Amino acid sequence: MNPVSPKPDDLSPTDLAAENERLHQALLVAQSERESLETLINIVTEHSTVLENSLNQQKREMASYIQQVKIVTSAAAAVQRNAFTPEHLETVISRADELGTLAQVFTETVLAVKAHEQTLIKNNQHLEQLLQAYSRFVPQEFLHFLQKESVIDLHLGDHVSKEMAILFSDIRDFTTMAETMTPQENFNFINSYLGDISPEIANHHGLIMKYMGDGIMAVFPDGVDDALQASIAQAQRLRDYNQQRQSKGYVTLNVGTGIHVGQMMVGIVGESHRMQLDAMADNVNLTARLEGLTKYYGVQLLISEDVLQKLTDVDRYSMRLIDRVIVKGRHTPITVYEVLDAEEETMRANKLKTLPEYLQALDFYQQGQLLKAQVCFQEVLQANPTDKAVQLYLDRLQLLQQQDLPDDWQGIWEFKQK
Repeated sequence: MNPVSPKPDDLSPTDLAAENERLHQALLVAQSERESLETLINIVTEHSTVLENSLNQQKREMASYIQQVKIVTSAAAAVQRNAFTPEHLETVISRADELGTLAQVFTETVLAVKAHEQTLIKNNQHLEQLLQAYSRFVPQEFLHFLQKESVIDLHLGDHVSKEMAILFSDIRDFTTMAETMTPQENFNFINSYLGDISPEIANHHGLIMKYMGDGIMAVFPDGVDDALQASIAQAQRLRDYNQQRQSKGYVTLNVGTGIHVGQMMVGIVGESHRMQLDAMADNVNLTARLEGLTKYYGVQLLISEDVLQKLTDVDRYSMRLIDRVIVKGRHTPITVYEVLDAEEETMRANKLKTLPEYLQALDFYQQGQLLKAQVCFQEVLQANPTDKAVQLYLDRLQLLQQQDLPDDWQGIWEFKQK
């Protein structure tokens, strides 16, 4: 508690002076305290302003940082959409902090991944092109047949052994035709012909084993119906092809086809540096002989009796018995039939019209009644002068009549040539 100041009347001059000094000192103290308070207020105000400015600056920087973090997040989303470009992060990369470093590393990584991705795409495209190229030599159907995923899985000796139909076809008198053409013209012709005829094999589930110049060798794993229908379809294509050739002034083509069926092995043969597809069996050779016989009988399509017996619906086709023969290189006779469905319509109709007389003549021939056979065959030839098989029998009968028939004659003819 402050002491009560004495009244002025009670003070002596000395006391009054002392009191005045005391008041003066109190005033100085009060003034000092006021100045200190103002100083403090100024300091606080200044520091508050600095702090506020600093906080506002940090807030602005944080907002900018957050905004650029969002840019990085947006860039990541752009990568997922495959829409990212380096321009996405240009503003962030310019930062001198960790976010700028992150943006720089992110951009470089994405660009590196994209470059690698493009390399992989090009490599995959090249691989796809290679596989497509290989498929022209080893069709996908053949890989499936051998139960292989890819051509790279094929090895020497891979094979499948089962009963299959086999087809051989060949252009008649091609050698004579080839002599009139240059090598380039030969190539053009062969590729044109095969390109027009061959697709019917794949269309009927067949596998082309190889091209032999103007010839085709194909197998049909699912049976004889596919092989026969493919050959009939090829015959129709050949007629259309010949019409085009005639319109351009070229000679028409005659093609012979033979079909047989039996157990055979189909697979990869050769050596480690040169492999190819092939079919192995005596049945393969027999089919080639059947195809060769078509030129002697003047027919387009011959099948063995084994094929006939394995057809699902034999009545679907028009056929006639041609002969019982022993082909070159074999000792066992086979019975062969002509499939008339492969013939041109007029020729087919004429052969069907004379079929009863033809079969009667053939029966006389097989029984050894040569004169009766000759009379019947002459009647057939008179009705259908273009039937080359009948003319062949008449020539054969003249030859046989000049010699005695063996006692065990069964109407079997042995061919000494292919």
